[in-house]
This record gives sequence, C-alpha cells and structure tokens, in this order.
Amino acid sequence: MQLSELVDALMKFDSLRARQWVADALAVSLEWSEIPRPVGLGAESLAVAAGVAEMLAERSDQAPPSWTTNVPKSPTKIYLVRWADSMPRLRKLCEQEGPEPLRQRQILAPPEFLTVA
Repeated sequence: MQLSELVDALMKFDSLRARQWVADALAVSLEWSEIPRPVGLGAESLAVAAGVAEMLAERSDQAPPSWTTNVPKSPTKIYLVRWADSMPRLRKLCEQEGPEPLRQRQILAPPEFLTVA
C-alpha cells in the first residue's frame, strides 16, 4: 500500500477512494511505523502524508513512521473536505476540533475524518 495513493485521493476530495484505502489498511493490520516516506510529493502533499500517517497511527494505538517528525507544516492551509473553505461552521469545526496531527500541520478536516464504520 502506497501512502501517496491516499494523499492523492485526499487532495482530489475523492472520499470514497480515501475511505477504501483506510479500510484496506485496517483489513491488513498495517504497521504505521513501517510506512515509507512518499517520494515525489510537494510540500503540501508531504505535510498531508505526515499528518494523516500520524493521525491513523494514533487511532490504531501505534507509533507513527519516524520520518514524520522531519516534515514541516504545510506552507498554506489545506482543507481536506471540499466545502470547509466556504461553509463557516464546518470550517470552524475543522479549525477547532479537527484531528490534532492534522491541525498542527495546517491541514484541516472534521474530528471524525477518515473513520471507517
């Protein structure tokens, strides 16, 4: 499984593909600490990769990949849900209650982002 595939889905607001990626990761009991750093990503996408890897590792009670500590926050705010930039209440929810590993990197999403039922 390539983390860059998840990042691509997220950056394109393809929530179905992103949720399937996460469901597949759960099904194979993915070891988050072993996920390699994606190559060929820009600063924003790499920040998304690091934040998402940390968030999902935390939710799985695992250590995140060590490379995430060397990834700075995104140079610009990134909303991972399509309407957060234009819906004030959703934007505020993302900014105040979104997952901490994402918020610390200027990546904004709702609190239960990418949870799989």
